[in-house]
Amino acid sequence: MEWIVLLLAAVLLPVFPLSWIFNRLIGSAPGPWGRALAILVLPQLGVLLLYHTGPLALLLLPLSLQRIWLMLVLFTSVFYAFRAVSAREISIWSRLMASSGLTLSWLLVANGAQVHSVALFVLALSLPAALLMIWAGMLSDRMGGAYLGLQGGLATVLPRLSALITLSALALVATPIFPSFFGLLQVFHRLDLAWLWPLLLLLLIWGWSAGRFLQDLLFGIYRGEPMVDLGLGITWAGAVVLFFFALSGLIWSGAWTGI
Repeated sequence: MEWIVLLLAAVLLPVFPLSWIFNRLIGSAPGPWGRALAILVLPQLGVLLLYHTGPLALLLLPLSLQRIWLMLVLFTSVFYAFRAVSAREISIWSRLMASSGLTLSWLLVANGAQVHSVALFVLALSLPAALLMIWAGMLSDRMGGAYLGLQGGLATVLPRLSALITLSALALVATPIFPSFFGLLQVFHRLDLAWLWPLLLLLLIWGWSAGRFLQDLLFGIYRGEPMVDLGLGITWAGAVVLFFFALSGLIWSGAWTGI
C-alpha cells in the first residue's frame, strides 16, 4: 500500500519518470483556465495523499532508498529546468518550470516538514504557473499563439499583459519578496550542506531560463499588427492577486523558513 501511495504522489508532485504523466495531465486540460486549475489542484492532492493516508510513505522506506529517491528528485528538478530554457511557448515554459519547482516539495517531506508547510510551498510555485497559463491564453487570443521570440518588443504593444507575464514569471523563479523565494529558503534551511550544491546549480538554471524568457518578451522591435491590450479591470485584478501573493510571502516569511 505504501508503494502505491508513493507512486501516486510522485505523479502529482512530479518525480521523473512519472512526471511525464503530470505534464500530460496539465497539457491536456481544456483551455488556459483548465490548465491553470489543474496545476493548482493536482499538487495539492499529492500533498494530501502523502499526509492523510496513514504514515508518510517516503519515510517508511529504508534510508538507502530514501537517498536514491531524493537524488531522483534533484535530478528531476534540474532536468525540467534545463528543458524550460529552450521552451518559447509561455504555458509550456510555466509547466516545465513548475515541474522543476514542485518536485522540491519531496525534500521538505523527507525532512519532516508539517503538512501546512508543504502545502504552502506547493501553492507558492503553482499559483504563478497558473497565472502564466491564463496570461498565455490571453496572449494567444491576440496573436494566435503564446510563443515568445517570434516578435520582439511585445512590451511596447501590450504593456499591461507583458507586465503581468513578467511579474508572474519572476514569482515562479523564486524572486525575493515572492512566496516561492521564502519557500526555497525553507528547503535550504532543512537540508544538509552535502545536498545544497544541486540546488545552487538549479538556481543558476532558473535565472538563465528566466533571463531568456524575459528577453524574448520585453526586448526587440515589434513589427507585427497592432493589438488590443488588456482592459483596466483585468489588469487591476491580476495586479491585486500578485500584490497580495507577494505580501503573504513577506508576512509569513519567518514561519515558512523556520528561521
